[in-house]
Amino acid sequence: MDFNLSDEQQMLRDAANRYVREKGGFEHRRAPQAHWAAYAEMGWLALAVPEADGGLGCGFVETAIIAEELGRGLVLEPYVGCAVLATRLVERADAKAFAARRAELLQQLAEGRVQIALAHADPQSRFEIDAQSTCARAEGSGFVLDGVKLMVPAAGSAGAFIVSAAVDAGEPALFLVPREAVTLHPYPLIDGTHGGDVELRSVFVPAEARLSAPGSGLALLEEALDRAALAQVAEALGCMEAVLEITADYLKTREQFGQPIGRFQALQHRMSEMFVEVQETRSILYRGIAHLDAAPADRRRAVSATKVMLGSAGRFVGGQGIQLHGGIGMTEEYPIGHYYKRLLVLEKLYGDSEWHLSRFVEANRG
Repeated sequence: MDFNLSDEQQMLRDAANRYVREKGGFEHRRAPQAHWAAYAEMGWLALAVPEADGGLGCGFVETAIIAEELGRGLVLEPYVGCAVLATRLVERADAKAFAARRAELLQQLAEGRVQIALAHADPQSRFEIDAQSTCARAEGSGFVLDGVKLMVPAAGSAGAFIVSAAVDAGEPALFLVPREAVTLHPYPLIDGTHGGDVELRSVFVPAEARLSAPGSGLALLEEALDRAALAQVAEALGCMEAVLEITADYLKTREQFGQPIGRFQALQHRMSEMFVEVQETRSILYRGIAHLDAAPADRRRAVSATKVMLGSAGRFVGGQGIQLHGGIGMTEEYPIGHYYKRLLVLEKLYGDSEWHLSRFVEANRG
């Protein structure tokens, strides 16, 4: 794998960095604006959409570049949940009845005209992909869905949901459900984003709403979730780099005993340890990207190792950032504490460290 960015990829990174610095960032986050249309205009929402469907047909490296820069700017918009996860599920939808809607929906996603969220976690499923208590039963010309989905990221802004459900108490399948058909219970998360629980009570959807063909739902879902998990590690990497930069600047300007506190050797050691954690996260992210299209067992092993690294490195870098700032690190007006909260949320989404560690062990046994 070539770790150097091409000229086009470097231009993409520079453009994303400039946009986030000028129009995103912490100050703008406290006075949120509608950035989604701008993301679509700059082509960020079309990166993962195939050229044949009107997208840019880029690889995952471009997606990771955008996710990292958005993490650096601590943005609120659901780029990973919609432009990575939902777009991948729609792109790979293989049910014949859904084919007529697939191209239209991809176009809408690429142009930012609709946001779609995956509603997947059932009560007590603990991140297990095939532990579905939400059920779908065939009825007439479609399906009737019943169940509750917990902790759906960006549920409030979604115009539709992709819902996972066990068909006739059997295999998992995916269904496109309009926002109007469900009962939504939204709530704020600790990092400033919003999630929600989605309640489905005898929701009827036509047969054309089923995305996955019989027998393919589980593999389709797992592959898309792995891509989302890797994109979130890229976003977390951007958060950690920002913490490192902000903390280094603070140590250069904060003075005690007549000199900047960054001259104290103990604090330099702390910064060195934070730097190592960030670089290790970047290295293992590259490894994960290199195995993204490998056989499922190899992909699981690489992605889970990457997500576990995010958990430990995120807590260390974010926590040390607060420690080195002293009391100011805990104030609402200063960004360090918000980066820490965002890192905590990223660690929990799409499988927490404990679950991914177990999956890594299982993959090695296999």
